[in-house]
Amino acid sequence: MCPSELPEQDSATAKRETQSGFAQSTIEHLLFEFSPNVVVVSDGNGLILHANPRAGELFGYTIDELVGQPVDFLVPERFRAGHPSRQEVDRATLQARQAGKLIDLFGQHKDGSEFPIDVVLKRIETEAGPMLMSFIRDATGQRAIQQALRENDLRLRSILENIGEYAIYMLDAEGQILTWNPGAERIKGYTEDEVLGTHFSRFYLQEDVERGRPATLLRQAARRGRVEEEGWRVRKDGSRFWANVVVTAIRDSTGAVTGFAKITRDETDHKQAQETVIAELSSLLLANVDIRKLLGAFSVSLRQMVPHDFATLALFDETANKLRVQFLAAEDGSGANHGEILIDPDASPAGQAFRTGRPVILNRIDRWPFAPESLQHHIVAGMQSGVWVPLIHRERTLGSLAVARREENAFGQQDAEKLGQVARQVAMAVNNALAYRQIAELRDRLTQEKKYLEEEINVEHRFEDIVGESAGLRSVLRQIETVAPTDATVLIQGETGTGKELLARALHRLSPRSGRTFIKLNCAAIPAGLIESELFGHEKGAFTGATGRKDGRFAKAAGGTLFLDEIGELSPSVQVKLLRVLQEGEYEPLGGNTVKAQVRIVAATNRDLVAEVAAGRFREDLYYRLNVIAITAPPLRARREDVPLLVDHFLGLYCAKNGRPRLRPSRLVLGRLMDYAWPGNVRELENVIERAVVLSRNDSLTEADLPDHIATVQSSTAAPLTFELGTPLDEIELRVIRETLRQTKGDKSVAAQLLGISTRTIYRKLDGVPEDAGLGD
Repeated sequence: MCPSELPEQDSATAKRETQSGFAQSTIEHLLFEFSPNVVVVSDGNGLILHANPRAGELFGYTIDELVGQPVDFLVPERFRAGHPSRQEVDRATLQARQAGKLIDLFGQHKDGSEFPIDVVLKRIETEAGPMLMSFIRDATGQRAIQQALRENDLRLRSILENIGEYAIYMLDAEGQILTWNPGAERIKGYTEDEVLGTHFSRFYLQEDVERGRPATLLRQAARRGRVEEEGWRVRKDGSRFWANVVVTAIRDSTGAVTGFAKITRDETDHKQAQETVIAELSSLLLANVDIRKLLGAFSVSLRQMVPHDFATLALFDETANKLRVQFLAAEDGSGANHGEILIDPDASPAGQAFRTGRPVILNRIDRWPFAPESLQHHIVAGMQSGVWVPLIHRERTLGSLAVARREENAFGQQDAEKLGQVARQVAMAVNNALAYRQIAELRDRLTQEKKYLEEEINVEHRFEDIVGESAGLRSVLRQIETVAPTDATVLIQGETGTGKELLARALHRLSPRSGRTFIKLNCAAIPAGLIESELFGHEKGAFTGATGRKDGRFAKAAGGTLFLDEIGELSPSVQVKLLRVLQEGEYEPLGGNTVKAQVRIVAATNRDLVAEVAAGRFREDLYYRLNVIAITAPPLRARREDVPLLVDHFLGLYCAKNGRPRLRPSRLVLGRLMDYAWPGNVRELENVIERAVVLSRNDSLTEADLPDHIATVQSSTAAPLTFELGTPLDEIELRVIRETLRQTKGDKSVAAQLLGISTRTIYRKLDGVPEDAGLGD
């Protein structure tokens, strides 16, 4: 409407009086001079009483031009018939209209152009009668946005309805289904009418529902913003399918979660293909208990899962504190020539995957932040990118598995996940192989221990305990008790047959290592060419005839005690290697890698090692390393008072073995045995008693049962006792007892055995005799 079409007014004075009257009315405080929206006040007849400055700006009129005009002249003529200004004022139940409720309402500029508006009407009661306030807002921008949203919504619906490979639907904050696309109907089997308003947990396995998995998934999505997972889901017909699921949280302007967008893809075919490969891989892996054979067993299957040019398997060696990297042959066979290397687990991608238990993806060789030597094998092979995953079996990390490509940026998170699936199978197989190896080693160790135990119970070596009560022997045993709790190396010296091995066993039995194995090696009994392998072991192929791996005595004695008898017989080359064990605590099996020696060494010799060192036959530095604690086994001639005890011990042993009643030695036999010098020491005495038990035809041992050189020996310690005729028998007995006690240095037990009477009888005979009466009188 043009200004020329405005109705005529009586005069400018009338307008001013109208305005003045209005200014005095009760609504003057409702005029919002600074409102961003148009505010127009009209009377009961729909005539404009006042308008704010924004009205002039929006419609192009001055305030004077608007006042007195009907309010509907601000809209195009085609809308005026339905304009509610008059009708709304007359209604007693007038309610405020919300913006946008007037459908297709437009305003009209002074120049006649039209534009969309939103209007809110409010009835006001005044003294002058009812009035109507119109709040008008330019809706041009809003309508444009709404139109764009409608178009976008149509496009989105078109896209969703034409995507058949994905189930795409919306959930409210509680997990109720709000939308449903054709892809969801195809994958899950439900129509839109069947699922709208129901909870999405209906697609989960019952056990997952009972564990609260659906609610957990929504909580994770709300916390993280987006979560992705894979798992079995259920269709309408009850069949299962493997689903890849992405859930994204939807938030309002305050950040509150108002719902979720859910995208599901059926990955059943891909899952079955992977499981087929993994099943083949598992059968290959589980069929091999040798880790070395594992390297080629799964190369082809691994390449089907994750294409690559290069693959490695790294296993942690606790002894060396290194990762042992072994190479899988590539398609061109390049990996087979690398052998095995050791790398630092704290400065390599393989070590990072092993230490953290998480995948490591590196896609630029020049940006790998690790020690160059840990990746040298990749660099030499021309690799530019790689991915490493941990080998974890039952919460134990065994090492890592890696693949690499010659191209940069060749791997992503999905490749790491696929390799992780393979790694779980490999870890199980490696664990089985390691367990098999440990069982084999334990079986071999038990076999060896059984052999040694059988040797121990063999008659030649059977000593139920150390027999003897002499001062010299007690001094040695006190030394053993003092030294046993330590790990100090001990050198036991003494003549042949003095019981050096028996002392070494006592040392082991009293030590903290008593629960582990006592292993012995007679260095004089092993050929010089085999002694090194016997001590340190060897790997397969280490020398001609080494058809398999063999543990040496050091490995068999791990945690226990290694007794090296006749150590003076070692060759100079073996002495050098034994010195390294004593100095550095480690050794190398033939053809193998360095191993920590976890044993206590006890050595023995009947040689004078000082003289051997002087003659150049024994290394001086090795002698001092061995001679940390020196114990000398006393010869039997220095402990004559132990002879009766040893005789009694051996008689009981060999009489039982030969099924004979217990024999008793005559007093004369005991005297002969005590007077003999015993150059072969205890071992010679044992042999003499065994011979006597076998040959004796009497109920007691007589001189006839002894070897001639012992039966004819002359006593060097006792003069014959003489008595005058008529000496009382009691006095003769007392003098004999005294003389015997003198010879046995007061040992009543030994004296009783020599006299063939009980210890109680000796005490009874001596009862009442003054202690200072003397034994030789």
